[in-house]
Amino acid sequence: MTEAKQRLTHLIELATTNAPENRRMLAVELCDLLLDWPAHYPAPMREPFEALLEKIVRMIDADTRRALAEKLGAREETPLPLLNEFYFDAPAETQDAIVLRNALLEDGTQPQIPGADEKAIVSAARNTANGEFTASFARMLGIEPATAERILHDHSGRALAIACKGAHLTRATFSALALITETASGAADTRERLSSFDSVPLTGAERLLEFWRMHRAA
Repeated sequence: MTEAKQRLTHLIELATTNAPENRRMLAVELCDLLLDWPAHYPAPMREPFEALLEKIVRMIDADTRRALAEKLGAREETPLPLLNEFYFDAPAETQDAIVLRNALLEDGTQPQIPGADEKAIVSAARNTANGEFTASFARMLGIEPATAERILHDHSGRALAIACKGAHLTRATFSALALITETASGAADTRERLSSFDSVPLTGAERLLEFWRMHRAA
């Protein structure tokens, strides 16, 4: 127990520095620790290490996030909130698995999904300049502008399908948004982009959208 606490203290000290290299080193060390958890470390001690990694994920570079997402995404013991944090950096197969984990979550709660004005969203997409729609989309769905930007620039259309389905928007609204934002996302296959809506489980979309909204609230 003492060794685990000392290690956590060391990692927290690392986390208090503003140097990007120290944050990257901290994230890698935390990931390696969680993937190879020492047998003599108490199981309950995993939680603070996981929480610390989740906290600094957005503070590290994209390449490191992608590398960690590939390592942690395949492990069943990786907590769902941490997987959700890595969603945009994970490979397509892992992204689908994350949505499925959200769909299968049984914690006794139901996501609270406020309504959205579908006509206003489509109108904003059609009538605002490229960068300006991101802010409108974020406001209307209750998410951070940075999250909205990553959703709209996902060329596969999966993230947009999750956001629309999670917000209980119709398939017609999703299709309109997918076509309007296709140029910005650099989509190569329109048919595949449009079909992504049907493959997203509703509960999984609701829970992931709720996660994105919680980050904005926090």
